Amino acid sequence: MTREVIVREDADEGFYQNHVQSDRVRLQIEEGFDFVRRIQSTATYRTYHYYNDNLPTKAELENAGLEDSAALIKVNDHSTAGTAIIISNNRGRLALLTAAHTVSYPDTIWHYAEKPSRGSDSGNSPVKAVSVRDMLHQFVFLESDIALIESVVLDDSKDLAVMRSRSTDRNLEDMSPVTLPAGDVGSVKTGDRFYALGFPKGVRMVTQGSISRSGKSNRSIVLDMPMNRGFSGGAVFAVRSDGSGLQWIGMITSAMGDQVTMLTPGDRPVADYDPELPYEGELFISTQTRIFYGITWSVDIDQIREFLLSNFDTFNEHNIDMPEFVDEKE
Repeated sequence: MTREVIVREDADEGFYQNHVQSDRVRLQIEEGFDFVRRIQSTATYRTYHYYNDNLPTKAELENAGLEDSAALIKVNDHSTAGTAIIISNNRGRLALLTAAHTVSYPDTIWHYAEKPSRGSDSGNSPVKAVSVRDMLHQFVFLESDIALIESVVLDDSKDLAVMRSRSTDRNLEDMSPVTLPAGDVGSVKTGDRFYALGFPKGVRMVTQGSISRSGKSNRSIVLDMPMNRGFSGGAVFAVRSDGSGLQWIGMITSAMGDQVTMLTPGDRPVADYDPELPYEGELFISTQTRIFYGITWSVDIDQIREFLLSNFDTFNEHNIDMPEFVDEKE
């Protein structure tokens, strides 16, 4: 029986100790924020609302136009923040990997009075409202500037997306794609340590904890970390036991949660409400997500490889270099 020899580097020589007492890990975390970046998306939708006592069908609206029978038209902005990992840089044209839900904004959203049953013809379903996207602005934050980005591939089922900068920019030529080596996710065990880098609520942040294996074919890694909006798309690194530092093993996608439906007041300033008096204004139904903090899902590096390889032709058409780690596996 052979016994594994674990080689550990000398104690951390920093002024303060980091968690694994490693100067190499300390430097690699700083290096990680060279290619782990904050992204932002803002979409403007024009929503057409219809009279409840005379709801049109989808087919009628497609034939007659959305404005003809609208009772009310509203314009709203919707914004999402996230994190992305630079996976290639072709002469100043960046390609970034992120979670699809942070950058996915459909062109048209149909709000039905009743959800159409599976397999039924949605054209005959009554429609309460239709939202049409007017504008979409997406960008990645640089050191002291921003760069506009656009979608290349979106896969909602895998919750993975690749974005690219809209144009070649000499100011981006020095931005480094992911430099830390890809790890062997098959060797990751429950209880192993991880570091995660991202931008929850727009704040540059690193957190750490323990990994659990979910046993699922997708979202195979579960992290005991406090997930907040904006961390989706963040990079997950495991700590090697031989002292060689961090290896990239996955990307944060989502936290466990559920939907909560509640009654809410109309669009009035908070100052209009008197807590001492009963509320007598209009009530609306809203749905909010309740997050179970500490249960965070991650897509592993093998699934990322598979996703990138399956879209090789698309990347080639857009002059996106396939990252080196796709063809590397220890």
